[in-house]
Parts: sequence; structure tokens; C-alpha cells
Amino acid sequence: MKFDRYNDGSQNAPRLRVGQTLWGMSALPLNSVKDGGEWTNDEKFARCREAGFESVECWLSDENEAEIKATLDKHDLKLILGHRPFKVQDVQDTVDRAVRLGVDLAFAQPASAYHSLEEVAAICTQGRKIANDAGVYLFVETHRNNFTETIRQTRELIAAVPDIRITADLSHFAVVGEFYGWEDEDAIGKMDSILQRVSHIHGRISNGEAVQVDVGQGETQAARFFVQLWTRAMKYWRADAGPGDVLQFSSELGPPAYAITTPDGREFSDRWEQGIVLKKLAEEAWDAAATA
Repeated sequence: MKFDRYNDGSQNAPRLRVGQTLWGMSALPLNSVKDGGEWTNDEKFARCREAGFESVECWLSDENEAEIKATLDKHDLKLILGHRPFKVQDVQDTVDRAVRLGVDLAFAQPASAYHSLEEVAAICTQGRKIANDAGVYLFVETHRNNFTETIRQTRELIAAVPDIRITADLSHFAVVGEFYGWEDEDAIGKMDSILQRVSHIHGRISNGEAVQVDVGQGETQAARFFVQLWTRAMKYWRADAGPGDVLQFSSELGPPAYAITTPDGREFSDRWEQGIVLKKLAEEAWDAAATA
């Protein structure tokens, strides 16, 4: 069994699956922290199913895993599990939880930017073996304050672990590298070896200054730049995909302080509506990748 791409065991054509994140739905509806009445998990997951999302990413604990898994099952939503390992045992603990809950796939935010390449390579290599031996797909996320916060360090990790598969949150590269999407930046070229290994995408859009910005209906320069990035990653993924392979894209728009607010702490961008825009942009990139 290969673990480079999540596979649902069917003979269906390779496909895109779009989901949400539980963290990204915190403090919703808009300004519920200020106004009261945050949606319950049951309401959040019902809205996910109604909007056409198929999965929810969660960071779980022993205290909340049973309630959240039961509510996801009620709404026929798949569970994706996130964690941040600083040692191999952290991966083992997450894999044990994944097996217990019947998780589709898991992703790891590896250690910190100040750990050595050797330490992080060991976590990724040994962690993937532990996960794969248990039948769990494990991908490594690109993220600030992790070893993978810069393109350069992520490329070094790829050189050390050539079979690594990536959960791509490219908003972090955009803000760390101060990419605006201008052609002479060659952002796609700089990321190319990373994009070749993407098996899971986190949907958040940066304008090169803030890590998360409102993109209207998807017409902004930042949105168009990220559609290009996602299209390139999806093109690589599709090239070798086979029956039953599924590319997971998850809308992940964080609450304050990720979300920009007015001085009184109120959000002015509706993250729920923006998440639906991101779903449409992901589907646009998927279609474009078929002919790119």
C-alpha cells in the first residue's frame, strides 16, 4: 500500500475533497464572541454538510474526542487529525488516536524553526513509518514557527527526507517571504520542489503582509496568485494519481488574532462566507490543473 496520497479504497477517478477546520469555525457566526451565541459543534457541522464540505480537521484531546467524533458521524463528515510533534512519541500518540477514531489522514506541524534538521528529519521519517504501519496517512505541514516555516528549510527537509509528503499552507510562505504574486518574485519556482510533494492543502490566502486576508469573491490579486499556486500543486498531484486517490483541501480561516479586527476586537470579514469562497477557488484550481 502506498501512502503518498490519501486513497479511499474505491475505483473512482482521482478527485478533490473540500473540508473545513474546527479551529476555523471557532467564534462563528461573525462576532459571536462580542454578540453571544456561538454555533454549537452540532450547528457547525450541520452547516458544513449543507455547504458541501465533506470533512473537518480537528486537534483533539482525550476529553473532547468522543463528543466531536460522534457529532461528525451524525453529519456524515470525515475526520482529519492535526498535531504538533516535538518527538517521535508525539506522533505515536496521535497515530494511536487516529486508529481509535478511524481517522482518514493526519498531518504534523514539525517541531520548531530552532530544532536541527537531523531532529526533524527523524520525526518525519520515523513518524511516517509508525503511521503507515498502522494504516494512517501522515503528511507534514508548512507553517510558521515550525521547522517548515521557510522555503529554504523545507527544501532542506525534502533533501533529507525525499519521500516526504506535504500539507501545504502556502499563506505562511507568502507572508514570511513577502510574496505579492508578482512574476519577477518567482515564488512558484522557489516552491516547486515543495509543490511537487503536496498531498493536502490548507486554504488560507496571504497578501504578502498579513497571513490571512479577505479575498472578496476571489477576484483580488492575492486570490488569483493563490489559485496559481494551488493549480501547480494539483497538477503535480494529478499527474500520478490513480483510482481512489483523494486530494484534501481544507478551508482554514483562523479567528482573531489571525483574523483582522477593528480596534474594539470585532471582525469585519465573515470567515464562514469566505470559507465558501475558498471552496470555489479550490474547485477552480482543480479544474485548471486538469488542463495545465
